[in-house]
Order: sequence, then structure tokens, then C-alpha cells
Amino acid sequence: MKLRIYHILLLLLFSNYLFSQEYIAGETYFGDHDYIEYKAGNLPIIISAPHGGSILPDNIPDRNCSGCVYVQDAYTENLIRQIYNAIYEEIGCYPHIIINRLHRKKLDANRDIEEAADGNPIAEKAWYDYHNFIQIARDTLLKQYGKGIYIDLHGHGHSIQRLELGYLLNKSNLQLPDATLNGNNYIQKASIKNLVFNNISNSGFSDLIRGDKSLGEMFEQEGFPAVPSLTQPYPKDNEKYFTGGYNTKRYGSNNGGTIDAVQIECNRKGVRDSYNNREAFSKSIAIILKEYLETHYFGEEFISNNCSLMLTDDIVEPLAIKIFPVPVVNRLNIVLNRKVYSPYNITIYNDLGKPVFNGVYSHYRFTIPVDFLPKGIFLLNIRSSKTYRSIKFIKNF
Repeated sequence: MKLRIYHILLLLLFSNYLFSQEYIAGETYFGDHDYIEYKAGNLPIIISAPHGGSILPDNIPDRNCSGCVYVQDAYTENLIRQIYNAIYEEIGCYPHIIINRLHRKKLDANRDIEEAADGNPIAEKAWYDYHNFIQIARDTLLKQYGKGIYIDLHGHGHSIQRLELGYLLNKSNLQLPDATLNGNNYIQKASIKNLVFNNISNSGFSDLIRGDKSLGEMFEQEGFPAVPSLTQPYPKDNEKYFTGGYNTKRYGSNNGGTIDAVQIECNRKGVRDSYNNREAFSKSIAIILKEYLETHYFGEEFISNNCSLMLTDDIVEPLAIKIFPVPVVNRLNIVLNRKVYSPYNITIYNDLGKPVFNGVYSHYRFTIPVDFLPKGIFLLNIRSSKTYRSIKFIKNF
């Protein structure tokens, strides 16, 4: 009992430390042992990936609880990183991203702490880090925008290759006619309850769930089949479907508040199964989320006109940059516009979001050695007091 109390006090101490930090949009932060990753944002968008991690540390035993699920949501960690980059490229600002890097055998971040960590104190600390980072993102979002959307990103193995959007409504609920579904008892249980009563498009509940401007139909129009949507309004009795889990219930507006939630279950074929498919989906979801927020939450161009002022206390000016050769083998040459705000802090991240190079440069033209990097795709971040730019490059051999 004394040891358990000690663990709780230690977790509270670490939680206070996380909340006392300053988080800068575009920067990456890690919890204890780097098991949980948070990419701070400045958009009214929070996306989490609880089941895509692959780390299997010896200091955390495999969960052994009754009914525990251990299956990894394959490639969702890769997918959420590509979505992060795509949103930045589309809008020019950052979503909040929270990633559980532990394998689901060690931590299920979409369950309550008892089932999630199975009593292991190290796993419990990671669980608290994960949910504290989500809360930090929520607090930041509410301070900047007052409302927004939270997405819990998953991957399903069902036979029908389509997106499953979970609003905490089951198949029987979704199979109801619109007039019945629009009843208050169904609205009250939905994870987008706030949006139903506070959308600027004057959309009804069933319209938001499966109308022509619903999230599902926006995916359909981008070439990604989705249920519920105008095209596929509900799953049939013999079709498998996820309604939304612990995180959707915990962070959706069904419990009050002004942040709505949806669980997106991504099919493997055509979405998660290759880099190119993930890239195509990421570009589409970036376009969709911008349109969805402007249609139902804020109005046209509100997001892109406001988030760009939130990177620092000063206005951030665009940074012209040229890098060559691409692909690169040994040395990466960087040329910036001559109107510089030096010094520049340079960070290179690998495809898992881990920094692999840091440096400080004062000139508009310089060279970075990259011969030590393995073959792959990397992200180059350049930051000064008033400028910021992120650009991908390929390393060969």
C-alpha cells in the first residue's frame, strides 16, 4: 500500500511538471522514457494514435488482464506523422499530435488506466503522460479558439475497406430514420453534441452525421469510402463497425465542453498499406479538416488567417529555402533568402519523429553533413526568432 501511494505521488509530480512547461507550436516533446510523444500545435485540431506503437521494453511486462487486446493498429504511427506534415503543408500551421510509441502489449492508451497499464507503474506513468498531453493540447486549443475537434486515429481489420467514423452511436442508432435519430436522447450521447447545438452551417444532427457536408461524405468525395456518410448512411447488421472507445467518450462533447470528438478507424488497403497511400490519405484529410472546420465551426479562412499568428509572440514571416541535391547522399546544401533573422536552429527528424541532428547556423548559405543518416525520408526544420520552415528530403545510400 505504501509503495502504491508513492507511485501515485510520483505520477502527480510528473503531471505537474508537464503542465508547468511552455509548449511551442511545431516543437516535439516526450514523456518519461520517450514512450509518449507530443507535437504541439496551434490549430483547433487534436489527433491521437493510441495503438500504433512498436516499442517493447523489457522494463514493462506484457499486459495480462482478462479480455486484453494486444493487436497493433499497423502503420497508424506512420500515418499520423504524415497527416501532421500534410496539415502543415495545406494550412501552414500545426495540429496537436499525441502518439503512444509503446506496443499495445505494454500499454493500451484507449482504455482506463487499470486495463491500459495492468498495474505496472512504468506503464501507468506512460498512460498519464499520454492523457496529460491530450489535456495540455485541449487547454491550448480552448485558449486560442474556444472550440475544435479531437480525432482518435485507429486502424481496423474488417473485410469492408472503408473508413469507420465513430460518434458513440451504434449500428442500431445509425439505422434509424433521420427524424428518429434527431431525437434529443441520441444527440445527448453523441461525441459531437456541442457541434449539433453550435454549428454555423445550421445543420441538424443527422446532417452532421451523414449529410452532404458530414465528415464521412467529405471523405467519400475525396475517394475514401466512409460510414456513416450520405453515400453509406449506416453499417448493416452483418457488417462490423466501431462506435468509438474510451478516448472518444472521455474527450468528446458528450460529457460537456466545446471540443467534439470522432474515432476514425482506417482501413488497411488503400489507406494504411503503403507510404504512397498514406500520403494520399493524409493530403485528403488535411483538405477535409480545413473545410469541415470552416464549414461548421469558424467560417471561411478563419483558421489559416489566425493560426499563423500563433507560432510566436511576433508575426512569423515566410522563409524562402532551397535545398540540394535531392535525393542527398553525403552533404545537404541549404540556401535561405538573404533577409535573415539569424541565428537559425536546425533540427532533422527521422520518420519516427525523433531528432537525429541539431545545429545552429548564422549565414544564409550553409551545408549539413548527412552521411551518417540511413537511407530514408527525413524532415528538416529551420527556426529563428521570426521565421520557421519545415521541408522533407530523401537520403539515399
